[in-house]
Amino acid sequence: MNFPHPHSLPVLSLDRIHAAPRVSAAALRVLLVDDDTFQLDYVSEVLFNLGLRDITAVGSGERALQLLADQQLPMDLLLLDLAMPGADGFPFFEAVAQTGFTGAMILMSGQSEEVLRSATLLAQLRRFTLLGSVTKPLCRVAFSVLLDRME
Repeated sequence: MNFPHPHSLPVLSLDRIHAAPRVSAAALRVLLVDDDTFQLDYVSEVLFNLGLRDITAVGSGERALQLLADQQLPMDLLLLDLAMPGADGFPFFEAVAQTGFTGAMILMSGQSEEVLRSATLLAQLRRFTLLGSVTKPLCRVAFSVLLDRME
């Protein structure tokens, strides 16, 4: 299954982005994983503005794995930075799979297109529900398009 790169997606009207929050989006449990605190704050704000309310932002892969393994609080969506110290995105996929995570995933990266394509293939091989990927700097429209795929 191939997902289009966010830059190849049609531009959405800003009216759609500023529309009332979707009920289904507000109910989603989101885990955001990035070692950059600026990115955590920025992406959390973008997601909140798109209607998501239950957002857990963590700065390490280790903490993310602890939360994913906690079956009392299953996550619906994982937003994962591909390059983090101690939890690089590629080996992290295996660890995520071992937690039993069954939600959807969006990959984030400032890496090259080739790295994103490789990560996409790896996520698909692991049978994750991959909504797509976004490049840094991140774009609100790209997140909106990818979140629409959850419905």
